[in-house]
Amino acid sequence: MNELLKLHGYLDGNPGAYGLTEKGQQYAEEKYHSRGTGGYAQYNPSWETRTWSDEAAAALKADMEANPGGFDAGDSPTEEEDTSPYEPSSDCSSSGDGDVSQPSWKGLAIGGAVVGALLIAPHVKPFWNNKVKPAAKKLRAGLAKKESVESADS
Repeated sequence: MNELLKLHGYLDGNPGAYGLTEKGQQYAEEKYHSRGTGGYAQYNPSWETRTWSDEAAAALKADMEANPGGFDAGDSPTEEEDTSPYEPSSDCSSSGDGDVSQPSWKGLAIGGAVVGALLIAPHVKPFWNNKVKPAAKKLRAGLAKKESVESADS
């Protein structure tokens, strides 16, 4: 819709940064909004909203009927000379026959081990301190007692 409004002279600018032209100001109202809560910039978004009047649809329809090629029909780029700042993404690593490479089993195993370690980590220290250490101390004390009894017998 924004591209259509731009084509017929109601908006100017690029995707994500459109603004009203003089023609567009007759049919729309722009408002600036800011959360402004302080702190870091990423927590304080600002944005503009555009509210179009009911007459805008009728005016755009009339413009489309009068000039199907748009406001800049003579200046608009053809398919060969597209001036869009956006380029289609392409993956140069694929072989070109449409198949997508799958992750290796080795990579999946390593990833699974890392995730498992992260999930188990909070439980390891309490298990070690509450189960393994006391059992090891009890076993060592029992072995030490057994050695002292055997050495006393000899």
